[in-house]
Amino acid sequence: MQCKTIPRSLCTRSALITYSRRLWALVVLLLALPASALDLTGMTNSHDPATIMKDGDTYFHFTTGNGIWYSRSTDLVNWGNPSTVFGDSWPNWINDAVPGFEGHFWAPGAIQMGDYYYLYYSASTFGSSRSAIGVVRTQSLKNPNWEDLGMVVQSYGGNDEINAIDAALFRDHDGKVYMSYGSWFSGLGVAEVNQSTGKLAGSVTHIFGGGHQSIEAPYITRNGDYYYLFFTRGKCCEGLDSTYRVQVARSTSVFGPYTEERNLIPNQDGKRVGPGHIGIIKQDGCNYTSMHYYDGNDNGAAKLDIQRMTFSGGWPTVTHHFSDISSCGGVSEGLYQFQSQHSGKSLEIANADTANGGNVVQYDFNGGLHQKWYVIDQGTGQYSLINAGSLKSMDVWEGSTEAGANIAQWDYWGSAGQKWLINRVGGNVEVESFLSGMVLDVYGVSSSNGANIVQWNSTGGANQRWSMIRQY
Repeated sequence: MQCKTIPRSLCTRSALITYSRRLWALVVLLLALPASALDLTGMTNSHDPATIMKDGDTYFHFTTGNGIWYSRSTDLVNWGNPSTVFGDSWPNWINDAVPGFEGHFWAPGAIQMGDYYYLYYSASTFGSSRSAIGVVRTQSLKNPNWEDLGMVVQSYGGNDEINAIDAALFRDHDGKVYMSYGSWFSGLGVAEVNQSTGKLAGSVTHIFGGGHQSIEAPYITRNGDYYYLFFTRGKCCEGLDSTYRVQVARSTSVFGPYTEERNLIPNQDGKRVGPGHIGIIKQDGCNYTSMHYYDGNDNGAAKLDIQRMTFSGGWPTVTHHFSDISSCGGVSEGLYQFQSQHSGKSLEIANADTANGGNVVQYDFNGGLHQKWYVIDQGTGQYSLINAGSLKSMDVWEGSTEAGANIAQWDYWGSAGQKWLINRVGGNVEVESFLSGMVLDVYGVSSSNGANIVQWNSTGGANQRWSMIRQY
């Protein structure tokens, strides 16, 4: 995004039945909600917000500003307690990469990878493609200790370059992470991210725009079989005269081609003018979008907005006509420990193995990445469970539908044996194979370290019940 201005101070039968029940519960919930907007309160000033992140009971909203400005909320509604990442200084490498930079960072993007929160930021000057995206990380957002990792990608001022601003991060069903970015000039690009270093894992692929079109602020998400590329057209930073609007295109590959560009959010909707810079939060089975808009009732002040997104007929729609942040019958995306109700031990990959076929067992929790799992909402009632140590998928061995079949890890390729339903049972969950309709089971009701995890018909036993403990 180009001018950033905010106040400086600031298919099994059981699976289908479960899915149908969730769908009906969602319909009932939506019908029960009054048609009123979710009005945010407190310190809501925002421009080009990053995807909202959560640490414990607190949400964090990063946005354009001096030193990378951010605020906090415990309910996604009331925002306050502002701070900055860098304060009044910034990493020295930026001075060489972007001459004339004065500390006003643009359009951050955020994601959790392993034991860290990574925050990507843009350094540029208005109207120029001499820009750079850097990354900083911390293990805690509540008590941050920011470590700058340096430059991720750079552009050098040419008219045919992908301008290195507006980074956005997204985790695919297979656990891989991608960064999209770009503004005007040569359009938008995407590249895979190395999750250990936070830097790019491969080359950048051009995916949309170019020829100095008015296009910027990309964000990619996946729902079912499609990848959706959200972006902003028009001009920003002119308050109520801004011509920003949000568009969407789709593809069956993260690298495109993205086609069938459609309007998603118009330039004006009531008091909201010039919306831009989409991010998506997947919480409790719902999709929520964060973005900024210029407030027609407040002299065009740039503010944070949260809307609900749903998919129908292969395309998303959004609305701000809902009264609260409510459950849609699922679980929130994130990094989790799965703890057995029976033994108190956690699901892990035996011996922290990173190879295909590594066995899933239970063991005392020691905080290793091989004991943590990315829960990824596929938008279809099913979830990927990707081990944070190996980045491989929880998998029913050899696609078996037999009781007692082993649970292991394998490269994700989208088979039914790698898709899971997460069914709430009281304060715990059963994890059900979409392939077999059977659930994760501690074999032999063992309480020993290293006991094998298999699939078995649901019995309601404690050895088939798991606490999902979010990792921050």
